[in-house]
Amino acid sequence: MSLRADVVPSCRTLTIAATLAAANLLLFILIAEDLVDGGGLISHDQAVLRWFVDHRTDRLINAAKLVSTIGSFVSLTILAVLIGIWLWRRGWQPGLAVAPLAALVLASLASTAAKALFNRDRPPVALHATTVTLAAFPSGHATDAAAFFVGASLTLAITTTRRRWIQALFVAAGLTLAALVGLSRLVLAVHWLSDVVAGWALGNAVAISVVVTAWRLTARRGVSTATHDPYL
Repeated sequence: MSLRADVVPSCRTLTIAATLAAANLLLFILIAEDLVDGGGLISHDQAVLRWFVDHRTDRLINAAKLVSTIGSFVSLTILAVLIGIWLWRRGWQPGLAVAPLAALVLASLASTAAKALFNRDRPPVALHATTVTLAAFPSGHATDAAAFFVGASLTLAITTTRRRWIQALFVAAGLTLAALVGLSRLVLAVHWLSDVVAGWALGNAVAISVVVTAWRLTARRGVSTATHDPYL
């Protein structure tokens, strides 16, 4: 069965996706450069961290710990596998079904490499509300959450509906969930603001690139293994 015309990415869609991915990657690079001179977003790190520490409560800390657990690599990997299996069983090609998982894994590897490269110190241990390892920049939780939630939301928007408003809701939900995970790391005082924003940017860039590439390759093959209408 040939792919439906409305699930093939248009040139305009590909251009927008490439622009968004490039913009997020550029943001990550700019923040990384700020680490050298302490300017830009880095100059606000101390004030933002102090604000979160001064306003957090025990209930908020517990909520942040829960969100961070949900946004951990292990939890997100389980969710990504479940989504991939569900999409595959609905007849979508493996390349597109596995896109959220691929985005998560690639973003996590990129984050780990960046941590080793920049080796940035975390906020003072006395402020930490949870135990952490590795360096600070970028936030692994923020990177992984953005890669998975944005990647999953884009994939589901492509494969489950043609309604633009529902697609927009998917993307909005993905961005919101990624934002919550990143904010949880600030509440727990284990990351600077710039770590989190850089993580979001890196995760977004990877998610957009992986999903759109998988979508385009699936469309190029011109074949869908779907056994029924994927929009039903």
